[in-house]
Amino acid sequence: MVDAVEIERQGKPTVTIVHDAFERAARLHARALGLPDLPLLVEPTPRGGTISFDVEDFAQEAIAAVLQALTAARQTSDVTA
Repeated sequence: MVDAVEIERQGKPTVTIVHDAFERAARLHARALGLPDLPLLVEPTPRGGTISFDVEDFAQEAIAAVLQALTAARQTSDVTA
């Protein structure tokens, strides 16, 4: 999270991938670092070491959100320490 926030502060858009089990912690961490709207791509946590979802379907559903996050104009001056 620290790296993503720092990269965003440099004016470069990011998307941070997190498992759903860690989404709340990631959002809290981003907020504490001053960027509560840090773009996250939340994927299901593998169960028993095995991917339990259709990766192609997930990618198809997520691609629009990822492209939007990477190309949306954001004000880096809105990011506070």
